[in-house]
Amino acid sequence: MTVTRADVAALAGVSPALVSYVINGGPRPVSPEARRRVESAIEQLGYRPNAIASALRGGLSRTVALLVGGQSNPYYAELSEVIGEELFEHGYALTVAATKNDPRRETVHIQAALARRVDGFIVTSAQAARTLRRVSSELIPIVAVDLTEANHYGASSVVSGSAASARRATEHLQSHGHRLIGCVTGDRSRPAAAERVNGWREQQVLNGASAAESLVAYAPFSMEGGYEAAIELLDLRVTSARCERPTALMVASDVQATGVLAACADLGLRVPDDVAVASLDGTQFARFTRPSLTSVRQPLADMAHVLVEMLLDRVAHPDLPPAQVVLEGNLVIGRSCGCDVSLPGHQ
Repeated sequence: MTVTRADVAALAGVSPALVSYVINGGPRPVSPEARRRVESAIEQLGYRPNAIASALRGGLSRTVALLVGGQSNPYYAELSEVIGEELFEHGYALTVAATKNDPRRETVHIQAALARRVDGFIVTSAQAARTLRRVSSELIPIVAVDLTEANHYGASSVVSGSAASARRATEHLQSHGHRLIGCVTGDRSRPAAAERVNGWREQQVLNGASAAESLVAYAPFSMEGGYEAAIELLDLRVTSARCERPTALMVASDVQATGVLAACADLGLRVPDDVAVASLDGTQFARFTRPSLTSVRQPLADMAHVLVEMLLDRVAHPDLPPAQVVLEGNLVIGRSCGCDVSLPGHQ
């Protein structure tokens, strides 16, 4: 049976956090008597000799693991890059694992990262947080991206205000006179997808417009998912049985919006003349779609800064309670919504 830090703490009669201080050489002082009991318990139980060797070499590995569902989504590719840069400024390295939201893959990547003695994890889904807590019995620091219930897993989090961003994108489409606005979002199981639907629905109701469930299409956060969702909402052979065809779509991610644009082209619909589109994320490639996407850009640099500060605080102080910070993005205007991009300040 694997010996855990909690086992050492129980035998020594101290807290797991204090065991961490002994192993890592800080950040808080430990009395000689408590240190003696912890070291004795480690020796009796044979707890992780490699961890002790690591402590003697300087304590921390100065490496952080990031778990993402897949790097094909430009949003996570850009987020990974800015997190890596922020960690580098603090003297840390980043390892990135694409798990495809598969618990088996998550387990393998988590166990490999723990074996390398990473100092903490950044996760991008509730599933990854659950897997991490199930696989690891150690008190390893975790911070999460866009996970409002992160505290359930003992994790701090940075939330990008998904509902507020969806309201903003929907309101912008309404400013062009659209009332029948469809919503393309992620899988039903994804909390962020549900929040974006809620934001769209709140703004539609506020404007006295329809927020019927028939106007919502759930699909993976991918180009293929966006394409299929757009066909579901816009192809008259499909949508006429569900609802009237929307004149605009609020799309929950840029990667899905790319698929939406392709579907519109295949259906012979002009964007924005026949169907206006506004999306969320504001990735760099949104500028290079045709037409360019109007999108609520997430503050990735600010997110990376806060995520790293939170994580390193928890590395230094393992007993800190979980915290949550909400950041809001800004609307970046492209051509997909119907705006005149020649106006000052427009893309």
